Formats: sequence, C-alpha cells, structure tokens
Amino acid sequence: MIANTPATAGLQQEQPPSVQNIRLAAPALDQPVASPPRSHRAPSQSSRSSIAPFPTFNSQQLDQQLQRYLRFVAQSGSPDILIVGSSRALQGIDPIVLQQTLAQRGYPKLKIFNFGVNGATAQLVDLIVRKLLAPDQLPRLLLWADGVRAFNSGRADITYNRAIASPGYQLLAAGIRPVLMPPLLQREPLCIALPLQRSTRDALSPLKSFNVVPSFAPAYQQRLWCWEPLRALSQPEALVKPEERIVDVQETTGFQPLSNQFKPDEYFQRYPKVQGAYDGDYRDFTLNGKQTQALNNVVMFAKARQISIVFVNLPLTQIYLDETRTANEQQFRTYLQQFARSQPLTVHDLSQRWLYQNAYFTDPSHLNRHGAAAVATQLGKRLILPSVQP
Repeated sequence: MIANTPATAGLQQEQPPSVQNIRLAAPALDQPVASPPRSHRAPSQSSRSSIAPFPTFNSQQLDQQLQRYLRFVAQSGSPDILIVGSSRALQGIDPIVLQQTLAQRGYPKLKIFNFGVNGATAQLVDLIVRKLLAPDQLPRLLLWADGVRAFNSGRADITYNRAIASPGYQLLAAGIRPVLMPPLLQREPLCIALPLQRSTRDALSPLKSFNVVPSFAPAYQQRLWCWEPLRALSQPEALVKPEERIVDVQETTGFQPLSNQFKPDEYFQRYPKVQGAYDGDYRDFTLNGKQTQALNNVVMFAKARQISIVFVNLPLTQIYLDETRTANEQQFRTYLQQFARSQPLTVHDLSQRWLYQNAYFTDPSHLNRHGAAAVATQLGKRLILPSVQP
C-alpha cells in the first residue's frame, strides 16, 4: 500500500466483535443442496432453523458485510451479480449505477450486491465464495474486482490468516454456516436497493426518491415509496450528512461510497509517499503460489456450478505506478490474459483507464463514488449476463 490512508487505516487493528445477529445452520460445506434456477430463486428460509449466535471471523467488516448480505438474500433472494474483492472493490463499483446501466440495455430489475472486504486477497474471496456462502446464496454472475496486490503470494495475508484462525471458521470447518436471525428478517419496511425504477411523478420533481420495492412484496407494499438508502443519492448533499449517506447505501447494497477526492499535494502532506519497492503488498512478489491457486479454485468452482465469472482490473493513478508497481502491474496483466485464454474467465482491464483523473480517486489506488460510478457505467455497457438476452 502506498500509505496508511483513511481507506486502509486500521485494517490490521480490528478487534474481533461478537456477531449477535447471525446464527448457525447446517448441513456440511460439501453436501449438495438442491436449488431452484437462480433467476427464479425465492428468498432463503434457512434462518428459521437457526440454533445459536454465530461467532466472529476476526474481522469486523467481514462480519458486517456477511450480515448485510444474508439480510439482502433473505429479503430479495440470491443476487444476479455479486461483486467481490478488497477495499478497492468495496469502494470501486457502485451497484446502483451498474443496475441502472444494465437496465438501459434491456436487463431490468437485476439484484446486485457488493461484498467487498478491506484487506481481501484471492484466498479470502475463495473462502467467501466456496465455503462461507451456501449454494442457494450464490449469484448468477460473480464480478471480481481488484488488482495485482490481491494476487501476490509473497505478501502477508493478514485478513485471511485471521479469518481461518477465527471461531467462525472453526464452525465452517465443521460444516456449519451462518444464517440470519428472525428479527432481522422482519425488518420493516421492506426497503432494498433493487429492483430500481426512477419515479416519474410530477410531485417528486426535482427527484426526491426512487420506487424501491422487492419483487416478492405484496401489492399494498408495492405502493410504498422507500426513501432509504437512495435518499442520500437523490437529495442535495447539504441535506444529508456524509456518514449517513455511507450507512444508508452500504447497509442495503454493501457498497461503500466515499466522496473525498485525491489531491496529491494535500494528500502527501498528511501521508508518507511509500515507493513500491518498500510496499508490503508487493513484498517477495510472485504470481505463482497460494493466491493464484485460489483464483483457479474460484474459477473451477464457478464453472462447475454454471456461474459466470468476470474479473475487473480496477483503475489506478499514474502517481501510484512507480517503477516497481508498473513492472508488477504489467506482469499481472499478462498473467490475466494468458489465464483467460485457457479458463472460463472474462477480463476487463480498466487499470490504465483514468491514470490522470485524480477526481475519480480518494487516494492513489482507491476510487471514490465518482470513480465507482464511472466503473459501473463502463461495466454496465460490457457485461453479458448468463441465460438472459437483452
């Protein structure tokens, strides 16, 4: 990492919380579970068989993202698109903008969730996709967004190592997955970010809200107007505190929108400029090892379950790409191209797309909400969803 920035600060200092809103569910991890087709999958009812509070994975953010995702699935069913990756994915793809762009191409009412986690490497994504999520919680399309740092097998893998040493992982190894407690299933109103239709009522001009109604909601609830989480995106910024905007959007879509813009002169007065040769994420750099094996594991898992998988190499700033990082980035881009030629993986390389567009970034390597919207728009114009023709 280039510096201990607000986007990355505290990643190694999280205190493991007790997750009181998640409980246990069996069967064992490898036991096959019959599921209906993903496009028609109903909300999970597994929480009704919960038996005890589920312990932590030694990462507060992973615990929280898991809880948000289980609530999302319980309310609306498994997503059409699941975004995974590190903090770069968490901040870097806006699921609402992605849904809107795909709707314009003839893919209406898609359900999209951002399951990015700070510090996630390929190994942690592998754990989430293949072990943590149940078969009926998997998406139709897995959108993996990240960069070379997540695939360096020589670096210290702090978040993953903490996760596999956690009480939560011990239960996973015993074949017990977390499910949502009933109280969170009964939250009112049923207000989620998808499907999304912009209101055309004259009374709501200028725009004040969106029609945000789960497809399974009864008719009387479909007449309700939901103001969360999208009031943060539709109202003037002065009316909503920044921290409220983040909480509103993140609780329902997983996405963490940040507004601050990267201004190099100001930024490097506050944070040291760390060269790639001294950056721990590039230490002992190699693309042959546990991280690329994890990539292969996820791709083969997705293939066996007929889940399409797309990898997005996310944008970086020119100032971030010093000699060491540029060489490693080029090696990674070559690796992705070669891997995609022999494996069922689609790659979209946006790493060089906005090298000098600092207004799209919150620090040298993390996008802000403007960059996240730009990435989502680009992907919305390119993605092809399985078994659905626009």
